[in-house]
Amino acid sequence: MELVHEGILKKFEILKGKLIVGKADIKGSNSEERLPPDEYVSEAHILHNLVRGFYKPAGKPYILSYQATESNKNYGKQIIWRDNNQSEFLRIEMAPPDKENDYSKKSDIASARYNLKNNIPLGILHKIKKGHNRILGLGIITSERNDGVFVVEPFSYKGLLYPLDELKRLINDEEINTSFVAEVVQRRGQAIFKKKLLEDSAECAICRMDEPSLLIASHIKSWKYSSNFERLDKYNGFLFCPNHDKLFDQGFITFTDDGKVVISNILTPKTKKTLGLTEGLCIILDEAHKKYLSWHRENCFKG
Repeated sequence: MELVHEGILKKFEILKGKLIVGKADIKGSNSEERLPPDEYVSEAHILHNLVRGFYKPAGKPYILSYQATESNKNYGKQIIWRDNNQSEFLRIEMAPPDKENDYSKKSDIASARYNLKNNIPLGILHKIKKGHNRILGLGIITSERNDGVFVVEPFSYKGLLYPLDELKRLINDEEINTSFVAEVVQRRGQAIFKKKLLEDSAECAICRMDEPSLLIASHIKSWKYSSNFERLDKYNGFLFCPNHDKLFDQGFITFTDDGKVVISNILTPKTKKTLGLTEGLCIILDEAHKKYLSWHRENCFKG
């Protein structure tokens, strides 16, 4: 990702919640000017061109930002809010242009698919009324529905990235130790991931042990093979006690899409009994768990 592109995205995150009146702070005061360089972006830039919902910079393969209008004249309701304050979105149903003579439609769809394939975030604006836009932060496209709508969920850089200067101070070396960096990022990510899981439940999904300090946030699709979004997606994991985490992590158990446990034939009857594993055991699943469980059954489970 280019530095200017990344800087604009981080600017969207920093300015989350800000109401912008007029166009000057979004695209500059006129068509000839842009926003000047600032502490976030090193070059002249714009956040969105305010012409259409999708904003794809000229000559670039990605969508940089999206303006949700919520207007019945366009695509109707697009934002599903997390709360009544309309400060946090749960997801955005991002519809591409639907007019027959819109020659940018094909390009918009290709760009959205590029973001989806490469896990590239995009900035989100909410057009409250004419000339009034609120920055909703960042989103990331998680799927493309059969009706052509792209589903966008919240995204944050926080916890995933460490400032380069801070990393240099930590390891006190001019050469960045990449394995150290990876470990720092993973540990921060794991802490955020566990916090998300604890917000929904504070017990082992199998045995119901409820001591938070002993619970482990276990990824279904492992950290190594997950995208940044997947690494922090609460539906890519369960809280387990240490014993059941080890069983799941090493592929001795998995689950069907109905939540029924599948036990590896490698385990002895005594081990199964000791660890409370029975064929009738079930856990509670959400629809969003299923794609990750499919990966676990195919790539991790030891039948």
